Amino acid sequence: MISEKSKLILLLDDIGLPYKVQNYVLEFFSAEDVFALKIDEAHAKKVLGEENYNKLKNAILDKNIEKTISKLEKYGVKAVTIADDEYPEKLKNISSPPLVLYFKGDVSLLKEKSVAIVGTRKPTFYGREVTRMFARSLSESGLVIVSGLAYGLDMEAALATLSAKGKTIAVLGGGLDKIYPSQNTNLSEEIVASGGLLVSLYAPLRRPTKYSFSQRNRIISALSEGTIVVEAGEDSGTLITANYALEQKRELFIIPANITSSASRGSNLMIQMYPNTFTFSPEHVLKVLKIEKKPTIKIEKKEEGGEVEKLILKILYEGEQDVDTLQEKTNLDSKLLIRKLTTLEISGLIKKLPNNTYTLCGK
Repeated sequence: MISEKSKLILLLDDIGLPYKVQNYVLEFFSAEDVFALKIDEAHAKKVLGEENYNKLKNAILDKNIEKTISKLEKYGVKAVTIADDEYPEKLKNISSPPLVLYFKGDVSLLKEKSVAIVGTRKPTFYGREVTRMFARSLSESGLVIVSGLAYGLDMEAALATLSAKGKTIAVLGGGLDKIYPSQNTNLSEEIVASGGLLVSLYAPLRRPTKYSFSQRNRIISALSEGTIVVEAGEDSGTLITANYALEQKRELFIIPANITSSASRGSNLMIQMYPNTFTFSPEHVLKVLKIEKKPTIKIEKKEEGGEVEKLILKILYEGEQDVDTLQEKTNLDSKLLIRKLTTLEISGLIKKLPNNTYTLCGK
């Protein structure tokens, strides 16, 4: 059951009132009085501004809140507001905390101890390997892995966490009705199916912008006890996340990389600026965060993934193939096939062409 205050927050967000005005509404008026239009109009216009007040009044008269809730239901998206018990305390402690978060999956992960792993969209082989190592080790130690589900190292972090049977949170820069980038749609579905969480500041039908990606980065760092930077160029958005972590008084960890590579010039320079952020092991991260590493019990199990990937590569060696042909030749379930194609693509072994066709890299 959605409380009246939560409904009001959803309505304020949906009609796009400025953040400061939304807070004024919540501070000066009760949700019940607002929905019943039992507030002093002159006072409301003075506090909110006439244009904002009229926008709110018209939305209430038009019963926009019912349309807002129906839209969420249509796209299978839920919302947690700052008035709800499920809202994480760690977000309340940052500047201008979001009043509402939209999500799919296990919202309880917002309150779990977590660490963000972020990096360039065009990583080196070293960057991929390091990301996998940290994601697997830290998730096996009980930490939730947070990323932005962007192309490159964000994808690597999510995939490595899933392969380790860990939990991951992906924070997106647009509405959850349409995943961006679209290549990660299958990965996003796997995250939710595996008990993970997709989160956004934006309601369905809101498309990503440069500003929304910056705000996404702010939430990535805020949800995490610490942020790990693997590789970042001088102008990388990853550095925005790193600076937010410092601003929010979160721990920042930067992994050194090739000093001659442009992919890591920005992150290496940050180590020079903040020497205490230097790290090279998951154990060091756990020690700084005061988290005890959980003992792992290894169960010997035949890994069929490698054989499946070899089969796909063998078929692509014959030439480009579309997904339907690959499914016919491999006899794989469609979801498993897409997952393996995604893994091979981010590993730099294959690339996707127009018309849902794949080919080996270098061919």
